[in-house]
Order: sequence, then structure tokens, then C-alpha cells
Amino acid sequence: MKETNMEQLPRGCRIIDFPESADDRGSLSFAEGAHHIPFQIERVFWIYGVPEGKTRGGHSHSESAEVVVPVSGGFNMMVDDGANRITVRMDSPRKGILIPPGVWCDLRDFEPGTVCVVFASHPYNASGYINDYSEYLTEQLSVVRYDASHKDEWNAFVKSSKNGTFLFDRGYMDYHSDRFTDCSLMFYKHGKLLAMLPANWRKEEGTVQSHGGLTYGGLIVPKEMIAVDALEVFSCAIDWMKRQLGAHRWLYKPIPYIYSTLPAEEDLYALFRSGGTLKERGVSSVIDLARKLPMRQSRKSGIIKAQKAGLIVDAGNMETDLEAFWNILAGILMSKHKKKPVHTIAELRLLQSRFPDRIRLHVVRNGQEVVAGALIYDMGHVVHTQYLASSEFGKNNGALDMLLHNLITEVYVDRTYFDFGVSTENGGGYLNEGLIFQKEGFGARSVVYDTYEMLF
Repeated sequence: MKETNMEQLPRGCRIIDFPESADDRGSLSFAEGAHHIPFQIERVFWIYGVPEGKTRGGHSHSESAEVVVPVSGGFNMMVDDGANRITVRMDSPRKGILIPPGVWCDLRDFEPGTVCVVFASHPYNASGYINDYSEYLTEQLSVVRYDASHKDEWNAFVKSSKNGTFLFDRGYMDYHSDRFTDCSLMFYKHGKLLAMLPANWRKEEGTVQSHGGLTYGGLIVPKEMIAVDALEVFSCAIDWMKRQLGAHRWLYKPIPYIYSTLPAEEDLYALFRSGGTLKERGVSSVIDLARKLPMRQSRKSGIIKAQKAGLIVDAGNMETDLEAFWNILAGILMSKHKKKPVHTIAELRLLQSRFPDRIRLHVVRNGQEVVAGALIYDMGHVVHTQYLASSEFGKNNGALDMLLHNLITEVYVDRTYFDFGVSTENGGGYLNEGLIFQKEGFGARSVVYDTYEMLF
């Protein structure tokens, strides 16, 4: 078999080398389940006795993947993804070719006596075939790299999606565009936007990250998205990254399920099928506001202490109160972690001016002095505490206990989830037990924030 440049193969296709054992008795090659075949085998069939001049295939599968192996003889195999086409000579029983869903193929120029074995990921289903090439072309996904001309379309899709939040609005994403090389992608089918991927490019590492400037950044999808569509989107995304950027790695941070208004984990299945491996796992603490667990006594005691100290909860002013809150926050982060807040005061004011109904400051006052605060990101059905901080006086007098109790039981009581954010560091290798104990004291329980890696 002539060596084939893997970069030339259509998306998702690759040559598979099978082990060989050879001695004076002959040769033996084999495949052991998922170790050599990249899916669970549900069907095996073989082709033989093909008359001279006849072809096989001439279709694509909407769902099934296949590995085609010439166990005897040889043939030419044309593979085509609607954008890239190549013909591969298949004439070695030690090599097979992987054909993913959505790739057109046909087999021709059979040598006499050729026998071809095909391993398939799904049982036969006549409705899963596309046999007309013109129809096939209309079914293909197109990938477009985001630029500013797509801003309105992007933002409208985020608002109508089943898992988008205002963090994906370009007004939020682009506030720090100078720090990231954006390579966000938009996927179209039948001329309609099907999915979007917020992403940035780390050229020096050959890595696409979705997204480095956001807490999470998985596929943004509409309510119509189904599992088969997600498989095709991932396949097209990886192919685009390889061909257009020369990428060999994709870091993927799926959107935690609580932020979806409908079930939306089609991407997790596609991630599994694409060989994604878990690299980091953060633990966030979340309250189900419709089924709140009781607070611990220690949190109740804090509230009583705050009331006795005469502290009051108030709506914070982003002009007059933000700096006082930020100074408390920055002091804590520097003294305990030698870090600064991710956002500067100017950035927070800019973002709040762009999303005045989504970003809010709540404070606790001792007289006129701000002694604690919470900067809230209001996602609609989910409320997220972007920043929480208390001065030493506030800490000694239960200020955060009073504030959080007010937010959970009064201000945001009509929402679905209250998300405190993660209590882990170093990719999940370290758990701040004191911090998570405080959050769990309000009845919060764990939701994971994951990062996966795909190599290609």
C-alpha cells in the first residue's frame, strides 16, 4: 500500500495499522476490540467477487462509522467530505481505513479475488444512508471562523440557545480580546446556524482552547441539537483546526449542566467519541433553590451576629462602592494567594455598563462603610457569585452569612440555581476545605467544572 499523507485525508478519516506476526508458516494480523477499532463493533460484513469495472459503496452514513480492511487483493477507495477528496489504494491486509459518519466513499478498481472486510459501529439501517451525491453535498456542515461581521448573528444565537449565557455575548468575550487570539467557530447546515464554539488559539502550543478567557466554553447549541449533529460538529471542528491552524490539541471546557435550560450534553458524547480525556476537574458548590437543604447552625449563628452588630445588606453602587469592595477582595487575594482579582475595577465597570441587568453588586454596610460584598453574574435561571469578599471586621461579625442568606432567600429566591463557583485550585488537585465548608453550610452541593483534552 502506498503511504498516504494523513493531512490529505478528509475529516475524521485515518489509516489504521494492524499488528502483524509473521514466520515461515505465513502471516497473521489481528484487531482487538477498541484497542485497534475506535468504536464498539456492532456489525461485520465482507465484500468479495466484485466483477471487473463494478464499484461498491457510493454513499455516506449519517450515524455509522466503518473500518474497511482489504484482507486479500486490493482496490481504490475514494473518500470525500464535501470539501476534500482523495483516492487511497488499499492493498495491504495490515492496514485499514477509518470512515467516520458524514464522509462519502466508494470502492472501485478491484483486483480479481479481492476480499474486503468492513467493521461497523452500528447495525444496518437503510434510513442511515445517503445515496445521492448532490443530496450529500447539501447535508454537509460548513465551518466559518468568527469575525466582527458576525457579531449580531453570534449574539442572537447565544440568546436563543439552550445553554448560552451572557458570558458568550461578544460584548463580554471581546473586552479582553487583546489577550487572546480568537478562533471561535460557527457551524452551518442547510444555510442555518447549527452550533458555535467560543475558542482561542495558542499558536506556540499548537492548541485550541475553548475558551481561555472564560470559566467554561463548550459548544453553544439550539434546542434542536441532537447527538448525531454534535458528532458531525466535533469531526468538522477537529478537521478545521488541523487544516487551517495546524493544531494538534484541543482543550475543551464544557458548559456545566446547570446553565442549560434543556438537556444539552450532546457535546459530552461527541467528546467521548473524539477521544477526549479529563485533564482538570474543579468543584463548584450549587444550591437548588427549589429544594434547598437546611443551613448549618454555624451559618445561622453568623447571621445573628451580623444582626446584633447592626450590619445592613444593601444594593451596591458600581461607582461609589465597587472600589471599596475591590480593595477588600484584592487585599485578601494578595495576602492569602499572592494574586490579584482577574478583573480590574475599570474592566468591571465597563462590563457592568454593557450588562447592567446581568452584573450586580450587593454589599453589607457597617454604617456607611462597606465591610463585605458579592459581585453577582445573573444568568437568568442561574445566579453566580463571581466574587465574594469580607473585611476582617465583616468576617468577625458574620457579614457574608447575612449577605448570602439575603441573596438566597429573598433577592434571587425565584431562580433555579445559586452557584458559588469553584473551591479548587491546581486543576482540581487542591480543595480549599474551609471555603467549600462555608458554601456547603448554606445547603450547596457539588457540580463539577471540567476541562478535557483531545490530541490529534
